[in-house]
Amino acid sequence: MIRILDKETLTNGIKHLKEADEDLLLILEQNNDSLNLFQRQKGFVGLINLIIEQQLSVASAKAIFGRVQQNITPFNAHNFYKLSENKLRNAGLSKQKIEYCKGIARAVINKDLNFNYLNTLPDEKVVKCLTRFKGVGDWTANCYLLACLSRADAWPSTDLGIQVSIQRLKKLRMKPNKLTTEKIADPWKPFRSIAALLLWSTYD
Repeated sequence: MIRILDKETLTNGIKHLKEADEDLLLILEQNNDSLNLFQRQKGFVGLINLIIEQQLSVASAKAIFGRVQQNITPFNAHNFYKLSENKLRNAGLSKQKIEYCKGIARAVINKDLNFNYLNTLPDEKVVKCLTRFKGVGDWTANCYLLACLSRADAWPSTDLGIQVSIQRLKKLRMKPNKLTTEKIADPWKPFRSIAALLLWSTYD
């Protein structure tokens, strides 16, 4: 089942999280049940944006992506692939991320990656499809689910902000790893996207 994070799902999800976890209930009450959504454009633009965001601050990633956009009109796989490495480096992209992004562009051009088809797949298959490509790991694939496809149960369990927030929330001695983070989040299904947004709000 594909569950989209719309107004009704947000309402149901917040209710579920309040009942499932007293710590999340406290955060929701402090925030008056309000959330800052994490949104990126669907398709090629959104995925490139997320790759650029890997291991960078929000401000740095936004600045780099803005400079990349200035060099590509319209912003699509063909035009990205044609852009020289020098221009991408001057925009602030590392050699490694240029390789990743060019690989995604090439996959789109060669029809190995079809975003319209991807949009129709259930969450697990979207993650499986995206992580076939170099530079797209669990974090990027799950953030694509959440930010680009507005899926309600995306869970980027390797995210540093989420792990640190869970450590604080649950008063853990050590920062939880991926497995522990997923175990803690199990009662939050099928609304883990909302939980992720809440945890990010306590980390920022």
